[in-house]
Amino acid sequence: MFMILPERPNDEAAIETLLDNAFGPERHNKASYAFRQNCPAVAGLSFVARSGDKLVGTIRFWPLTIGDGLTPALLLGPLGVAPERQNYGIGRGLIRRGHLMAEELGYKLVLLVGEEKYYSRFGYEPAHPYGLVMPGEEPARLMVHELEGGTLQRVSGELQAGDSLRPGVLKGDVIRQASY
Repeated sequence: MFMILPERPNDEAAIETLLDNAFGPERHNKASYAFRQNCPAVAGLSFVARSGDKLVGTIRFWPLTIGDGLTPALLLGPLGVAPERQNYGIGRGLIRRGHLMAEELGYKLVLLVGEEKYYSRFGYEPAHPYGLVMPGEEPARLMVHELEGGTLQRVSGELQAGDSLRPGVLKGDVIRQASY
């Protein structure tokens, strides 16, 4: 069993260790990491999975601007699960919680860089047919998920890091806790 909880400041060291174990320290050299530099993750959209006292998963979302900048969008990542705890539904739980909370906050799209084989089960599809481009990233690895149907028909262009529109505040200003 694991619980999904809001990330806390004192989780940072454990998160970095988990991500290094899952992806290696060279992960910082990827184009998607440049989108996260000098920009904080979106408040209320960073979660960890815990099994007892151990941090076993993490997910964060970052603000994006696309094209004309009028569509509230996010960059998911990294999603990391401790290697010994993979295939237990932790990644699925983190993604679902992130999507739910992002939708409640009014975001319309979530993009990520990853494998279609894995992320398609969560509704992600290739972004390049919609004219979405991340500079420096392999087009086949850029994936997109609509949180609001029809959004992909109204947006296209180059992704830019930074301040996307902050569409709203969390209903009740509370982040719910879930057990899986």
